[in-house]
Amino acid sequence: MRNFTGRNSDLLLAVGLVGVAIYAGCNVFPQVRFDRERIEIWAAPQQIQVSGLYHYSNPSFLPALLSLGLPFPVDAQHPRPSTYSIATATEDGRIVAPIHSSERGSEVRFCVPLLPREEKWVRVDYVQRANVPSGTYILVTTREWRRPLRHGDYILHLGSGLELASTNYRPDAMVAGRLKTYSFAKTDFYPGEDWTFAWGEPARASSAGGEK
Repeated sequence: MRNFTGRNSDLLLAVGLVGVAIYAGCNVFPQVRFDRERIEIWAAPQQIQVSGLYHYSNPSFLPALLSLGLPFPVDAQHPRPSTYSIATATEDGRIVAPIHSSERGSEVRFCVPLLPREEKWVRVDYVQRANVPSGTYILVTTREWRRPLRHGDYILHLGSGLELASTNYRPDAMVAGRLKTYSFAKTDFYPGEDWTFAWGEPARASSAGGEK
């Protein structure tokens, strides 16, 4: 331990600053950037499953402790998810370690510590009941960062026998198989509205439209 301390005094100083940030509260050093995300959604009758992968980077020479909220698209037909998880992850989505979260009323909050010049991926998963064949993924919270996303990938899988009825962001690609998969990608993305989509039986669904 003594040798470790001697060789890593700068790192220990950074850790100490993170401790100060924890004591004072999250977002003491709010220079962290959110610049990439990959959202994958599976839709089935009466259920939506979401897996989001988010990239944060700390360009500063100071540590940062970022406080984040986990917004859910809740309405009368889409109740608040009862099952969700948050974890650090690798770039390909493999979970590294769980992240503790806290609930304040209907809000879920968690903190992400970042050392100087550190980058980190965070994975969020949740399952939501859908009493109607439609769903929403919240995108407009990106604007709170006051800079566009450098890149975003968005993927929607529809269960067997389902067809895409509508989406306000037109897919770039569609792959048919056991599941029908629709996807689109964005660069320098500063979304002005959330992603809404609907599905139905083949006879009832129409072609996707509403290009953004």
